[in-house]
Amino acid sequence: MPYFDFDHLALRDFRPGIKSVAHFGEQIILAVMHIDGGKADAGHAHPFEQCGLVLEGSFSMTIGEESRTLGPGQGYFVPAGVLHGWSTENGPVRILDVSAKPPAAA
Repeated sequence: MPYFDFDHLALRDFRPGIKSVAHFGEQIILAVMHIDGGKADAGHAHPFEQCGLVLEGSFSMTIGEESRTLGPGQGYFVPAGVLHGWSTENGPVRILDVSAKPPAAA
């Protein structure tokens, strides 16, 4: 699907409190996520880069040792291998998230 409308995407349950839809290319994954308020990811790292943009709402993001609260129009970039996490303590957030596809298992 090369074109889409952010206001009319059919989001599906991904994890408890998170709905998403993802499009998988040969080398990247583009996802739109709605995350309910009161959710958090304490931190994880992966061997690929990731970036994103807040579409609606706000959330706190920690990348390495730096934490910020991001709102609409603000984004993030996570280098490969860097510990990062987030929380939605101020309410729900809708984000556009793009990451490189994980390397295939050998």
